[in-house]
Amino acid sequence: MKKVIYLSLLLAFMASCNTKDKSSEALQFEQKEFVQSSDNCLEEECTTIKLSLPVMTNEDHDVAAKINQHLVSEIDNIVAVDDVTARSTSLEELSKNYIANYKAFVAKYPDETLPWKAEVEGDITFYNADLLSIALEYYTFAGGAYGFKSEVALNFNPKTGDLYKVEDLISNWEELQKLMALQLKDKMDIWTENNQLKYPESIFFYEDSVGFIYNAVDDDAHYNGPTKIDFPKERVLPFLKIDLTPATAEK
Repeated sequence: MKKVIYLSLLLAFMASCNTKDKSSEALQFEQKEFVQSSDNCLEEECTTIKLSLPVMTNEDHDVAAKINQHLVSEIDNIVAVDDVTARSTSLEELSKNYIANYKAFVAKYPDETLPWKAEVEGDITFYNADLLSIALEYYTFAGGAYGFKSEVALNFNPKTGDLYKVEDLISNWEELQKLMALQLKDKMDIWTENNQLKYPESIFFYEDSVGFIYNAVDDDAHYNGPTKIDFPKERVLPFLKIDLTPATAEK
């Protein structure tokens, strides 16, 4: 993962702090860790969840609270082990829920005692007045032959705390997919029947580059691993809606 934003920086692209309204304060982050392990271990191997994530620290800040909750919801989806999406309200609660879910699973299926693992690491990779991008790398294992490893990007509107959809960020998909197709021509499972490239699952924004990722599954439902391609920022700027001028360069 490319770490290009230092979390000690204040995201001063928000409104001025000279007002008493908490919601207009500059957004502030702190890298926090959350670790929980089960006490019913198998040969010293314990079910464990480890999270290292940039968390908003502003109190009574509507946008900060919304971004934090989006982050919790995304991690809930990543570490879920069934079709039921957990509804945690904080990362602390999420970590405890993960261990509790494992214990409930073992109680229901006593022969299934293989420890689970969940590791998620996040970094702020880009920000300006229009975009706050958090990249997550993760690994999960809940039985079976292999674990699942991939990446996902959460792209926020820092003025509202809302998540952008991939299509919200692309202005000319027809031309952008022509550029991407040169590197993806052999990945048949991410093309449509009409030989059109599917939208990427995530777009990663860095200071000098932009990345696109697919988590492809073949016709036999086998996971082929993530496919990620990166381009210099200047090559894809003509096809994007978002301004990618870094906050530190803004006047």
